[in-house]
Amino acid sequence: MRLHRLLAILLLLEARKQVKAKELAEALEASERTIYRDIEVLCEAGIPIAATSGPSGGFSLMEGYSINSRDLQGDDIVNLYLSGIGVRPAQHTDASVRLTEAILRLERSLPREFLPDVQKARERFFFDPSPWWKERPELKFMDTLRRAVWDSRKLRLVYEKRSRHQQEQTERVIRPYGLVVKSMDWYLVAWCEERADLRVFRCERILGASLLDETFTIPDSFLLSEYWQRWTDHFKSIV
Repeated sequence: MRLHRLLAILLLLEARKQVKAKELAEALEASERTIYRDIEVLCEAGIPIAATSGPSGGFSLMEGYSINSRDLQGDDIVNLYLSGIGVRPAQHTDASVRLTEAILRLERSLPREFLPDVQKARERFFFDPSPWWKERPELKFMDTLRRAVWDSRKLRLVYEKRSRHQQEQTERVIRPYGLVVKSMDWYLVAWCEERADLRVFRCERILGASLLDETFTIPDSFLLSEYWQRWTDHFKSIV
C-alpha cells in the first residue's frame, strides 16, 4: 500500500507542479503526518523534492527532474486509474497489454530502493479472477466497449437476450453511458434507442459490437453510481 502511495505522490507532484501536504493527504486518503513521512522517505531515496513554506507554498520536484511519466499516454493513465480501483482489463486484450507496459515504465522510474518491494509483491501476491467450477466467459468486445464509453460513441450491438423459456439474438443501436464491474462480472449501462430507455447489458452476452461514427452527450442529470444502485435495488426486489 505504501509503495502505491509513494508512486502516487510522485505522479501528483509531476502533474500539478506544486502540491500542499493537505491536498496530497486528501487525494490519497491519508493523514498529513503520513504524507510528511512519505516525503521524507522519497527524499532519503534521492528524489529531489523541494518544500516551500507560506500560503502559496507546498511540495514540488526540483526543476528539470522527471519520473518519466511523460512517456505515458492518455489510455495508460486511464488503465492505471481503473486498475487502482480494482477494475482490471481482461487478459490478452490490448488494454491489458498497455496496462502492463505502463506499469513497467513507471517501475523503471522508481528509486532502486523500492525495486525489491516490487519484486517481493509479485512473488507473494497473486490475483486469480477465474471461478472454481467453470471457465469465465471470454469478453471479446471489451476494448470496443471501453473505447465507446470513453469517446461517447454510439454502438451497434448484437445481444443475446435470455428469459426462463427462450433465448434470442437482438440487434440494436445504443449510447453507452458507462461500464460497471460487480463480483468480477462486467455490465454495460446504455441508452437503447430502440426502447428509448436506459438498459443494463451483461457483457458476456454481447455477441457483436461495432463502433459508429455518431457521438452523443450524456445528460447532466445522469450519475452512473446512482443509477446502478437504483437498478440493483430493483433487480434484487424482483428476483
